[in-house]
Parts: sequence; C-alpha cells; structure tokens
Amino acid sequence: AMLIPLSSFDKHPSNSRHRKATSRITKIVTYKRTLLLTIAILGIINYFRSSQYNTNNKLDAPSQHDTKIITSDETSSSYLYPPHEAHPFVYDYNPQNNNNDHIYDFFRKSSKKSPKVIEFYDPKCGACQAFKYNYIEIAKKIQEQKPNVQFYGVSCQVYKSICDDFGVKRFPKILVFPDDDGTTITKEDGIEVPKGTGTIYFVTARLMKALRTKEEIEMDRVASSKFSAGR
Repeated sequence: AMLIPLSSFDKHPSNSRHRKATSRITKIVTYKRTLLLTIAILGIINYFRSSQYNTNNKLDAPSQHDTKIITSDETSSSYLYPPHEAHPFVYDYNPQNNNNDHIYDFFRKSSKKSPKVIEFYDPKCGACQAFKYNYIEIAKKIQEQKPNVQFYGVSCQVYKSICDDFGVKRFPKILVFPDDDGTTITKEDGIEVPKGTGTIYFVTARLMKALRTKEEIEMDRVASSKFSAGR
C-alpha cells in the first residue's frame, strides 16, 4: 500500500480555504471584542468626567434675590475677590456688605452713575481662578485712565438667579456697561468682552474699547475716516 504524506493534506485547496475562513472569523471576533471593550472603557471615563464636572459646576439656587447667608468657613471658597485681596479695585457682589450702598444694589439700580465691568464666575472654575489676579490688575490699569469705572465680580455659585438673568452659560463671562445712567441694568445693556487667553494687555485693550463713550466712539470714527481719506 502506498502511504500518503500528511503534508499533502495541508496543501489541499479545501483545507487552505478552511484555514483562511477560520482566521478571518477569528480576526472579526477579536476586533468586535476589542471594540466593545474600548466603548465600555470610554463610557466609564465619560461618566466619571461628567459626574466630576457637574459636581464642580453645580450652582445652588437660593431665593429670588439670592440673599444667601455665607458662613466665614464658606466665604473663601464661595468668592474670588475678598476685600483684603481685591479692594478698592474689584468688589464682589455681596448684599450682606450693606455698608456700601452702591455695591449692595448695583445690579438693580446703582446709586452711582458710572461705567461698570462685571465678571460672572464660578469659584470652582479653574479658568476663573487663573484669571483672578489678572482681573484685579486689569482693573488697576483701567482705573488709572478712567477712575470712574467700577469693577465687580459675581459668584454664580452663590447668586445663581442673577447669573441666569444675565444669560451666563459659561465661566468666566465679562459684561461691560459703558452708559449706566443710574437705571436698572439688564443683560441687553451689556457688551460681552471675550476673555480669550486672559492676557492683561489684550483684555485691557478690549475693555477700553467697550468702555468708550458715545462721544469717544464718534471721535474715533471721524479720526478713522480722515486717516482713510488721506491714504
């Protein structure tokens, strides 16, 4: 009898096709398992990230005018501009500080008819914390040129309804009110100034532009027209 080498079976066309099909199925199964595992891991990571974000950006809603009693232990974590660091350049909105009427009521109706710059922030926001000292320095520089401009900060963690009234969706948000005439101010009266990278020079320049009076805007327009005509 003639013996047939086993290697000849391996070389048979049907066996070769079977091995290729098996290899292809194995690759598909492995790919699907890897894909499902990756999706599961990404889902877990996204869940924890969103949970952390919601925790850090949770805004507690006080009563209608947000007059919330803050204990001394909470003060440092609820406000970014305490008096010993920011005064007299930046004031944090705090109705409990009723020794200063223009600070107490500046949102509803200011007793001082002067331009205002207001930063709405979340004290737990990293970008707000990083911008804090730049904002104070910007206030110093602008008040050297325009002493009547008032700078404020509003903690949206403490005064959520005020931030809602001014359409605050992200932090920090800077609004400029160049023509405050002593009447109640609204978000429609404000000019939003982007913080950008928060650089003192560029934010100061953008704020100075937004703070121009109607007369200054007209003077700039005339000067620009003359410059264009002379070219």
